[in-house]
Amino acid sequence: MLDHIWGYGGRLGHTPILDALERHAKVERTSLHVPGHHSGRLFYDGLSPWLGQALRIDLTELPGLDNLHAAEGCILESERLTATHYGADATYFSVNGATACMMAAIRACVTPKRRRVILLGPCHVSVWRGLVHADAEPVWLPSPWRSDLQAFECPHPDALYTALKKHSHVACVVVTSPTYQGFVADVAGLAAACHDAGVPLVVDEAHGAHFGLHPMLPPHSVSQGADIVIQSPHKTLPCLTQAAWVHVTGDAARCRAVRDALSFLQTTSPSYLLLASLDAAQAWLTSGRDTVEATLATLAKFRELEPNRDPMRVWIPTGDFAASQRLADGLTRHGMFLEYADAAGALAIFGFGQHERELAKFFAVLRNWQESEAWPMVRRHTDSLEALYELGTSEHALCPRQVDETTGRMVPLAQAAGRVLKRAIAPYPPGVPALWPGQTLSGDAVAILMRLRATGQTLIGLELEDQIEVCDD
Repeated sequence: MLDHIWGYGGRLGHTPILDALERHAKVERTSLHVPGHHSGRLFYDGLSPWLGQALRIDLTELPGLDNLHAAEGCILESERLTATHYGADATYFSVNGATACMMAAIRACVTPKRRRVILLGPCHVSVWRGLVHADAEPVWLPSPWRSDLQAFECPHPDALYTALKKHSHVACVVVTSPTYQGFVADVAGLAAACHDAGVPLVVDEAHGAHFGLHPMLPPHSVSQGADIVIQSPHKTLPCLTQAAWVHVTGDAARCRAVRDALSFLQTTSPSYLLLASLDAAQAWLTSGRDTVEATLATLAKFRELEPNRDPMRVWIPTGDFAASQRLADGLTRHGMFLEYADAAGALAIFGFGQHERELAKFFAVLRNWQESEAWPMVRRHTDSLEALYELGTSEHALCPRQVDETTGRMVPLAQAAGRVLKRAIAPYPPGVPALWPGQTLSGDAVAILMRLRATGQTLIGLELEDQIEVCDD
């Protein structure tokens, strides 16, 4: 019964979903089923050339193609292969992104007697959605700001030990590792703290699906003792956008809880193109190792590869929005586009197989920019950004579910002090919430938001003319 969880010995590098789709596509058939484009026969002329043969395998749950919500054939086999690669007891595919995986993880951990979720440092907005869905109570554990890096430090296990002693009825602990900028937490230490308290550790490893593929890469969180690990292979592996997977370690009950919660949150019409791309990504974990090694060797020619950092990311801390934008503009003139550039710095993400000439051009532009900016720079405008995130760890006036069930109203930002937020406020880029729904907006927070607006910082959650949504009295 549990052979899909423990001890699966399938052939790594095999693509069971893609193979099943190819077998189906090769047979002459008359389509009397959805989707309505019928393997590409009926499609908009302007789009079909871009999709090409892919439309032939955009299918539904036909005989031989399995069912994501009751996997027992090719989908289950591909999930098993993925779990084998990472050393997990079970892996489940998501066509609703890592967001659905995070929501499912929190829902699987929370019980009526254990509703508290400890959040370590800044979190993705999907965590908030998971708290609402599970009717959980957040406990914020802030991370220190590193002025030299213009980023938050990863949380230390000692702080977690203290928090777990202070708070009872904890359902799980959630941490993001790596961060968007590529900094890696001491997951092994955090897992030890959690397990001493009998609490599962959930790791948002969305940006780390490539971890563990090479000794020059950080280890993935499953190998470090995490209980539930969420990854977005589309961010760092050859995989279509929106495709994700979640790894689970532990007993069969935990695996079933995550599986069932994820099924509840996913569409009943999963895209077989996304499933095929997840299948191809798990196979690439085996076949792509030479590409990984070659790319890392090329990168090492241009930069020092530091421990506890993702070498595939270059984070350039500036502390100045205008300076970050000048770097982005300089790269754009050379046909290169950054992941983002904001008041804290600029982020470049390399891909496996990146050509050496592309890396050489990037680092040449970067050196020229550093010389023109008198690098290293003195921080300028991120005091406000740092302070805003620190305010985001304050106590909540309302729990997530209460906020969700409360009517909202729009008020001018200048008049919002003392009101309870209905929507998260997230500086963009990168879009990580700084202030969360349910928190009382202080006068200091209002002043900081107005200063950031004046510098040109985009703030998700603020409407046109600086209107902000608060909970109605």
